[in-house]
Amino acid sequence: MRKIGQTVRWWMEGAPGRRERKKYLRLYEQGEFEEAALALRDALTAAPNDPELMLRVANLSRFGLLPLEDALPLLRTVISKAPPALSRRALIQLFNLLWERKGAETAMAWFPHLVRESEKSPRLLLRAAAFANEAGQTREAFDLLARVGRSDPSALASMGYLDLILAAADAGAAELPQAPRARAIAAHLSHFKGRFAQMIAGASGDVAVVANGPSILGLGLGSTIDSHQLVIRFNNHAALSGPADLGRRTDIWFRPTEFTHVPLPATPAANLAVLTGCNIRNRYSNGLQVLEPYLQNSMAIELVPTALYARLFAALDASPSAGLIGLAWTQEEIGRKLSPRQVFGYSLGQNTSAVSHYYGRRHVGSWPSRHNWQAEQVYFGTLLRNDDEVSNRATNPEHFQPTRSDDRSNFEGENRT
Repeated sequence: MRKIGQTVRWWMEGAPGRRERKKYLRLYEQGEFEEAALALRDALTAAPNDPELMLRVANLSRFGLLPLEDALPLLRTVISKAPPALSRRALIQLFNLLWERKGAETAMAWFPHLVRESEKSPRLLLRAAAFANEAGQTREAFDLLARVGRSDPSALASMGYLDLILAAADAGAAELPQAPRARAIAAHLSHFKGRFAQMIAGASGDVAVVANGPSILGLGLGSTIDSHQLVIRFNNHAALSGPADLGRRTDIWFRPTEFTHVPLPATPAANLAVLTGCNIRNRYSNGLQVLEPYLQNSMAIELVPTALYARLFAALDASPSAGLIGLAWTQEEIGRKLSPRQVFGYSLGQNTSAVSHYYGRRHVGSWPSRHNWQAEQVYFGTLLRNDDEVSNRATNPEHFQPTRSDDRSNFEGENRT
């Protein structure tokens, strides 16, 4: 009834923003996501007190289509003024954005709102417990585990927050049957911690970073790539053409944790798999489940440092692509800007929020990419030496532009809770 009443009042007020909303829907259906985002913001300007519209506009920040600092006040307003169901959605969105972009300590101010006595969802309470544990508030975290254990023991026994499981098991705060599995995974990760830096140092800077964009095709650079001491590749690099263009070697393989779009081969060829994903040990509700197959397959794995994600989020105001993560971490470990002659297959300049070029194909999305390609292109330029970049662009202007990772986030969906 409240929703019907709101709609009636909106029409009685002249349906403010109606034209802009229709424009937004039309542009969105056409895949013109940047233009659709502008139309949605115009609709909010016309109807500035519409909490549901505020929430939809704030959601644009997940896709690099609205600065985070513009989204935060909108979410805070919805939390304080909207009806309970809408307020809760905004709270979850704010919580996830802050935890991902700013870290657990910054987001801790919203912890009391998440764990009110009226909150019954085991899923949300366990997420709040994982968040509190990372922020160093272990007592609060363990209290939430006990609360979930009393109401839904099966949820407690199946949850997959790796570091929360370890902390609770080590403190004897909860009986968790998954604790032995978590300890085995943690030991596996610990064994390979620092391996990426060791491999980069061992190559003395002689590293080829090979992305999957179309700019690599037809140039016959495979032997040049393989001549480097260390070759880094991304995601489904084998989906491209043969060794004449790509080369054969893969020493370090950046890939997502899960296997939907990037399958795990029976015999991994790389010496090290680096798993992309922000703060996997703490933020992933299924962290135990997605990490365990790497242990079972005896794969050498390392996680991208959370601090690197924080720097890239701050620079891009959006989720970084796998290609940029790998290039930035490589440059950081080498300690100097890379020569463009070390960088292959980056095609960022050809990407938009609706169309991405990777694996040698043109991909059109039904929702916008979570990557801010324009910002990535600018950041990409800061990682390369300018003297080499100028000479190489003169002979091959498309050769050194970045690519897309395999992200399938839903434009209208909420963050993982």
